[in-house]
Amino acid sequence: MTTTGLSTGAVRPSATALRTGDSFLADLRGGGRTIFVDGERVSDPTSHRAFRSGARTCAHLFDYAAAPGNRDLMTFTSPDTGGPVWQCFQIPRTHDELRAKRIAAEAWAELTFGLMGRTPDHVSNFFAGYAAKPQFFAQGGAGYAENVVNFYKYIRDNHQYVVYAILPPQIDRSKPGHLQSDPTLHAGVIKETDSGIVVTGGQQLATGAVFADWVQISCIRPLRPEEEAYAINVAIPMNAPGLKLYSRRAFAMQATSVEDYPLTSRFDETDCFVVLENVHVPCH
Repeated sequence: MTTTGLSTGAVRPSATALRTGDSFLADLRGGGRTIFVDGERVSDPTSHRAFRSGARTCAHLFDYAAAPGNRDLMTFTSPDTGGPVWQCFQIPRTHDELRAKRIAAEAWAELTFGLMGRTPDHVSNFFAGYAAKPQFFAQGGAGYAENVVNFYKYIRDNHQYVVYAILPPQIDRSKPGHLQSDPTLHAGVIKETDSGIVVTGGQQLATGAVFADWVQISCIRPLRPEEEAYAINVAIPMNAPGLKLYSRRAFAMQATSVEDYPLTSRFDETDCFVVLENVHVPCH
């Protein structure tokens, strides 16, 4: 069983303004995420010392892309809304379009000196690739292809930040997920309903998850027979009930000043262990 439950609800027919740094920080501040770091529950990642500088660095990327002088460099026109959207969502059909994606990626990378590799232009390219080949997903049913394409259009036209967690936790590597002491230690489907699936378990390593809007949960480890429950590829909003992020101790927590720690104080995306407790993923 391969479940591709990429659900969004209705896609907006009109163009959404490019997100600015301020709007990104406001969304992050009120995003309803469940985040823990060093044993502490974090209610506002924009003000906590572990994440605030990284959040502002990400905000700078949003501002750079939204600046009128950078529109030609960082955006292209959405074929559905007619509004500007990030180049990273472009499905390139020509050499010039592919080149434009590379130049935009270079521009964002320069702003972080290449130290943040999981900025919003990373996983967005995966979904552009999925949407480029909907017929692959249609092999499991037309609805899967529709979900993939609709979700891609939604995150593209609403300038969403997506990250991934695609490896099971490092528990007993000699055993597959269903033979662990608890088969729900690895993220997998525990229930199927008419409205979707219910996912429980852990997955790693979600770099940038504290700052993102969505997390893609999938598995790139080769799976064996009887591991069908773990063969999933779903996108879940960060504020979904039952989704928790456990961040490693952020470098910024040890940085006593920007002057002494000019890089670690500003360019730490952090990595998160994702725990899912009965998270419902709609099927459409």
